[in-house]
Amino acid sequence: MTASKLPDLALSTSDTPDTPGSPRYRPLRAWAVLLLLAVFMVLNFADRISLALAAQPLIRELHLSASEFGLISSSFYFLYSVSAVGVGFLATRHVPLKWLLFLMSLLWAATQLPVFLFASGGVLLGTRVGLGMAEGPATAVANSTAYSWFPPHRRGLPTALLTSGASVAKLVAAPLLTVLIVREGWRSAFLALAIAGLVWCVVWFFGGRTGPFAPAPVATPDAASRAARRRTFLTVVRSRTFLVLLLATYPMYALISVVLSWLPSYLEAGLGFSPITSGFLFGLPSIIGMVVMLGAGWVTDRLLAAGASARVAHGLVPTLALALGGVLLTLLPLAGGSRYVAYALLVAGYCLTLVAQPIVYAAIGTAAAPSQRTSVLSLFIALQSTSGIIAPWATGALVDAAGDRVSGYNTAFLVLGALIAAGGLVAARFCDPGRDAAHDAPA
Repeated sequence: MTASKLPDLALSTSDTPDTPGSPRYRPLRAWAVLLLLAVFMVLNFADRISLALAAQPLIRELHLSASEFGLISSSFYFLYSVSAVGVGFLATRHVPLKWLLFLMSLLWAATQLPVFLFASGGVLLGTRVGLGMAEGPATAVANSTAYSWFPPHRRGLPTALLTSGASVAKLVAAPLLTVLIVREGWRSAFLALAIAGLVWCVVWFFGGRTGPFAPAPVATPDAASRAARRRTFLTVVRSRTFLVLLLATYPMYALISVVLSWLPSYLEAGLGFSPITSGFLFGLPSIIGMVVMLGAGWVTDRLLAAGASARVAHGLVPTLALALGGVLLTLLPLAGGSRYVAYALLVAGYCLTLVAQPIVYAAIGTAAAPSQRTSVLSLFIALQSTSGIIAPWATGALVDAAGDRVSGYNTAFLVLGALIAAGGLVAARFCDPGRDAAHDAPA
């Protein structure tokens, strides 16, 4: 095929650093935008965990069972995957990433206000569905915006920083929101997050933009171009790497959804910690998680710079971390009555699984053609996140069915740990992002 037939697949020099005519890396501007994106991801996860932090007073006031609360938590994921895929494809068709991020944050703020004003089980269910729909594309769009500011060999650390937004939210936002809930009532947390979201929108309006490494704008594709794009897209999503990484991270994402929904309740109602202590302990794993994710991103960047293959840096590192983290989670029931041993096992296993998340996203981004990176990442995250539709509700059902709450929580973590360990080992055997990489047609 000639280049004239594939104008929309022309590879921008944005993905070829340090060559004549290539875009110039501007570290100060790049890191300033990355900082705004990191705050965006912190708000993303703070909105999610607000329900978990308010769980016990909310359950008592609204007279909810564990299963009903689990269903409300799971409802966040009802439209999460659909919106992730849909917005991912919009971004691929060059709807400006800046305005997608602005609109998402505005919608997040809008879903918090009804809970503050007139909370009920039905309102919580509806607003969580709306919040999930607005947050579904966040990770893929934020990462794609960050990639537009950094050349390929510098993307590991920024990806890890954005992924660590969950850790920062639990480390910083969780204790603050917990104190606010204890002193002012659980509804006040939702009002505070609505205000924070609106403030971010204003700052991003004036300071946000995409960078010089974004794929070049393209013309409307003809039939041949669309067919070529479909083949390129399917090359990645049908690849062994895409499929085994999805298999490995599916239960990992289920674990994340359970932790974001149930960990404060597990610490308070299961292990017997006070509400304030539970809020702070909820954030403690974030210190370790953030360090290991940033460290893993730095290590993989150094491995690639030293000539290591993508199979080693983006394949074996995350999948073996998943396997080890899963094994530690399966040991949780052996803690018996020691709440500190149980907490230590949970933190260690959970943080090891977190190592994999940014590296896996980098692996999928590496395998995807540059012009389709957002849509491929969006599809991967959308499929991965469907585990959240089941996991929080199933955990609540296990807690209701168990003779005591600790047994119900332990059963959930045992099952998730076993699935994570098995998936990690399978992916370690078959994952190879370099082998399965797709490329845009040359200009």
